[in-house]
This record gives sequence, structure tokens and C-alpha cells, in this order.
Amino acid sequence: MATLFEDSQLYKGIFWITDLEDIGANQLYFQIPVDAYGNIDLEFDRMCLNSKNADNYNHKNVWGELSSKETHNKPFDYYPRGRVEIANAKATIYLNSHICTTEVIDFIKRKFNLTDHNGIKKVSVVVDGSDHYQCYLDKE
Repeated sequence: MATLFEDSQLYKGIFWITDLEDIGANQLYFQIPVDAYGNIDLEFDRMCLNSKNADNYNHKNVWGELSSKETHNKPFDYYPRGRVEIANAKATIYLNSHICTTEVIDFIKRKFNLTDHNGIKKVSVVVDGSDHYQCYLDKE
């Protein structure tokens, strides 16, 4: 995956945080190139998008396509996860409460290039405590 310095493209998409000790080591993020209004880049292959509306990724469906080396033989909802949405020059990061830290939010901002350079005027964080984003940490 490209870093902010190699890639200035704005992205929306989904992510998991599987390594809580070394946030920078996390590799499970799936990006969709968009503009600041959330319009998907015309050159992006939409065939891989598997959400209900076919405009984003679905966590469960993407997880099912990953290798056991990547998933550690855990179910899709084991690790804390989240999503980045873009609309009207605003980015919204939805995530599990256990990963709502400055370090994780900064990591997501970098990986998805949520910058004013890309037309993003505001980044909001929504901690989703619903069943939808629960993980193993919520069951302890």
C-alpha cells in the first residue's frame, strides 16, 4: 500500500486494526479512489466493490476473500474495524471504540490521504458502539 508521500489520491474504504501494539504495521485496509465529493474514480474497477449498493466494500465479504495468513483464522468481526466515507469535502471515519485513539485516527488519515490538499475540509470521527462494529474486545 502506498504512503501519503508516494500517493496523493484521496480514498474511502474499510480497514481492520489487527495489531494494537504497532499501529503502523497494520496492512488490512482497502481503498477506493474518490474525489472530495465521494465520486469514485472512473478508472477504478467497480467489480470488486461488494457492498449492498455496489459503491464500497463490505467487511464480511472482503474478509472471506483473504488468506488465513491475513485473517489468522479469525472471523471478520474478531478484530476492531472501521470505514472511511467521503462526501461534500468531508471525511467521516467510523470505528470501534477500542481503536478510537489519536494514533489510529492519524494512521487512517495518512493511509486514506484525508488532507486539505485533496479537498477535505473536515474530518469527523464517529465511534460506533453498535453491534455492527463490535469485536473480541467488546466480548471480554
